Amino acid sequence: MEGVINGKAKEDHHHHHEVELSVWPLVVAVGAFLVPMAFMLAYSWGVRFLGLLVAGVAVGTLVVGLFGWVQEVHSKKQDGGLSKIAIMVFIVSEVALFGGLFGGYLYTMLPEDIWPPASTPAGIPPLALAVLLSVFLLSSSGTMHMAEEKIEHGDLNGYKSWLIFTFILGGLFIAFMGLEWYKLISEEHFSISTNAYGTFFFTITGFHGSHVIVGLIMQLFLVILASQNRIGKKKLTFSKAAGLYWHFVDVVWLLVFSLMYVVPYFKVGQ
Repeated sequence: MEGVINGKAKEDHHHHHEVELSVWPLVVAVGAFLVPMAFMLAYSWGVRFLGLLVAGVAVGTLVVGLFGWVQEVHSKKQDGGLSKIAIMVFIVSEVALFGGLFGGYLYTMLPEDIWPPASTPAGIPPLALAVLLSVFLLSSSGTMHMAEEKIEHGDLNGYKSWLIFTFILGGLFIAFMGLEWYKLISEEHFSISTNAYGTFFFTITGFHGSHVIVGLIMQLFLVILASQNRIGKKKLTFSKAAGLYWHFVDVVWLLVFSLMYVVPYFKVGQ
């Protein structure tokens, strides 16, 4: 009898550590790979239409992959795996990505006597609009914190409400950022090819904006899961990962705001 019990315990232990196969990480990886390919096609090789087409496929693949992955995780009875460690590793990799972009920007800006370059149209950067963007995004970090507090205390309705507030604020950030880009390009004739500042401005704000969009997609998934009662005190992995990611995006914005808006606004060297 004891041998049967021990055998059963070993079998349960074996199944507990059994590696599970999933196709969704591969789908997400393919979508992520297509994103830089779309940029290369559009800007390095000059094939704008094909680049736009690949970008659409990339976004669709990412959305489907993320949704499938989240659904797969939450179909289980309890959290498991290395999700908490994985999101931290992912954020570290994102720090390296933005660190490279900011490093290249500072490497270009610091030796210059005048920044932004004299070819930059007057009124750029639009600091007033950037302040409004900051209000939206930094406020959303507070609402995300409130949502995290609610889910940790088992208040699912409160969690969903605060998460919707966060989604609205993040959506306003993206909407006004799109308005900013439209005015800069169509009215001020300031684009990624205007000068070095324009190249870094649109690249860095664009990358940051894409990360905000990913965060909004994660929040949308969480709202759906909360509506289906498929998330709670015993299933916090994805909600914590989304919260950490969103707070990271907010911290990066402080750097974007300081380096891309505040410093050029005071026109260093002029």
